[in-house]
Amino acid sequence: MSDQLAVFNGIDVDSGDYLLPPLKAKDFAQILVGLPTDGEAKARLNLLRAWLASRKQPSAGAIAGVDLLKLEETGWGVIFAFGANPAIKEALNPLLEHRRKQAASNGDYYHEYISENAFRPDETTAKWLVRQGASSNGPANPNKVPYYLLIVGDPQAIPYRFQYQLDLQYAVGRIYFDSLAEYDQYARSVVAAETSQPTGNPRAVFFGVHNSDDPATALSANELVKPLADFLDKDQAKWKNVPTWTIETVLEQEATKARLGIVLGGDQTPDLLFSASHGLGGFVPGDPRQERQQGSLICQDWPGPKEGRGQALSPDYFFGADDLGDDAQPGGLLAFHFACYGAGTPQMDDFSRQAFHEQTEIAPRPFVAGLPKRLLGHPRGGALAVVGHVERAWGYSFLEQGASSALVRQLDVYQSTITQLMQGYPIGLAMDYFNERFASLSIDLNQELEDISYGKQVDDVALANMWTSNNDARNFVILGDPAARISVAMGATQGAPEEKAKREPVIIAPSAIASGSVASTEQAHSQMDAFTQPVGMAITPTLAGSQPGTALPTLPPGAASYGLFDGVPSAFQEARQRLVTTLQQFTEKLGETIQKAASDMSSLEVRTYVSDNLSAVGYENGAFTGPVQLRAVTHINLDGDSSVCVPETEGRVDDALWSIHMDMVEKAQVNRAEMLKTAVSAASGLLAALKSL
Repeated sequence: MSDQLAVFNGIDVDSGDYLLPPLKAKDFAQILVGLPTDGEAKARLNLLRAWLASRKQPSAGAIAGVDLLKLEETGWGVIFAFGANPAIKEALNPLLEHRRKQAASNGDYYHEYISENAFRPDETTAKWLVRQGASSNGPANPNKVPYYLLIVGDPQAIPYRFQYQLDLQYAVGRIYFDSLAEYDQYARSVVAAETSQPTGNPRAVFFGVHNSDDPATALSANELVKPLADFLDKDQAKWKNVPTWTIETVLEQEATKARLGIVLGGDQTPDLLFSASHGLGGFVPGDPRQERQQGSLICQDWPGPKEGRGQALSPDYFFGADDLGDDAQPGGLLAFHFACYGAGTPQMDDFSRQAFHEQTEIAPRPFVAGLPKRLLGHPRGGALAVVGHVERAWGYSFLEQGASSALVRQLDVYQSTITQLMQGYPIGLAMDYFNERFASLSIDLNQELEDISYGKQVDDVALANMWTSNNDARNFVILGDPAARISVAMGATQGAPEEKAKREPVIIAPSAIASGSVASTEQAHSQMDAFTQPVGMAITPTLAGSQPGTALPTLPPGAASYGLFDGVPSAFQEARQRLVTTLQQFTEKLGETIQKAASDMSSLEVRTYVSDNLSAVGYENGAFTGPVQLRAVTHINLDGDSSVCVPETEGRVDDALWSIHMDMVEKAQVNRAEMLKTAVSAASGLLAALKSL
């Protein structure tokens, strides 16, 4: 049994090889035995145990008495990164107002986590929850933090680990786009889908690739896709108040790129698409194709690892963002992709870190995959949500060791999740089965590794299966609103579906918002750095197209002009010149002010003092006088380097004082950013005024 091969999903774009070679169960187990069981691992174990214990509540996932199908009871919230572009929130306004009406109809259960409540750089999930007044373990309490939470931001600004951990207690999704227009399109698409007529003839497609000589896709097609579709087709006869679904399977030789284009945005797009295939990977970090193509779905067209080894993968073999044309119709679709990097890519290889304790870079920065971004932000109407993997997909994950030590099919989690999606449950709630599986397997895996460290004999197959199943369950994430659901006609009677029931796609008009790019976190920081460098700022008015410093031209007598003051009597010319001179002088003064402010703002220092006699305290020349005692100091450079002196009383941190101090630090940061924004805006306005004269 130790000679049994573990096969893994994912194909290298340049070589046509597996991203990870097949490993004997014995070899794989030996790698896993080296995983740490240190204090950090035990702390995670305790957190997961506490979370699993909370699942015994009558309403799993939230405090007792909360109906998780009703937003007016669960609440809904949106989380932005601190300092996020406010135009993103404006672009999402249609969705935010829609959710506000739903979640605030029975109380104050709608929340926008912005400004001081936003996610802060390097903040842990526990710290963020505590700042919001919520518990970092146990069931969700909508009176403190809503159950459904939408993260808005790229995984560099709000890391995937925050999403993983928050998703244990809450129903969490994420969106990130490259343009404001895509945010607007997604927001309007979800609202349009939820306010349109529910379908009485829903349709699901199960798409399973089985490449030649490829045990990985043979496993997913035969042990996941087909049996899952067969189960649901039979089981739906037991469902109540849900219309009968038309269920189609597209397997093996039929699972081509052309066929995927028909059911993924084409004229046969279903309400639900479940696919299993290899995902495209193996790009050299920084390859310009990586963010657009990594995680693309490799179809039946690829000849397989035997014939295709040593050859770069042709775009004819895989379906990615560039294959979803502007005339596609993914609006209202809910897609579930079992494929490596199908949802996104971390910066560091998680397998190398856990297995070999090495930091191996996969990409220059973490990112959301191109295909789901294109699906969600499509100009004709976006998909409701996409479920996929961050990191690798593990083919072992839907198998488990049976009584005879052989691996047997284990699809309960997939069956339960897809059943709820087809019954119209919110996707964040339906995916909770994967969270339970992850938590349970994490406890079992940590315990198994600890037992092995004390001499327990290693069961190679069981350990390999446990580890891959655990990582697979964790790596699934929701891209899209976690409260989104397939709009099926509830209360419909069961019966034979209509012949070739055709889905009505959700189609919206293209966004009226300009399709300018949304600056990434790095771009935003570099732009702010440009404004805050202590350099001189001499501003000379220019005309469009002229070189800096060019004098304003004068027109010859009688020359035709369409300017405000050109070609008019000399009195107006004199008035114009005086105005220009005045604006120049004011602009130069403003430049000096900004230069001084930038120099002063190259670092930020906040000091907190205490006194037992406030009446004797004074303030002169920027400093307190009298009986005061310095208790806390925070110094922050523009590059983010920080020095902190923490208040202590009798060997313990003074939490009350520290809380007051950190509030003042945050307000100081916000004030500094606003001052710079105001100054730069004023300078830009003056330049525009000068150019128009």
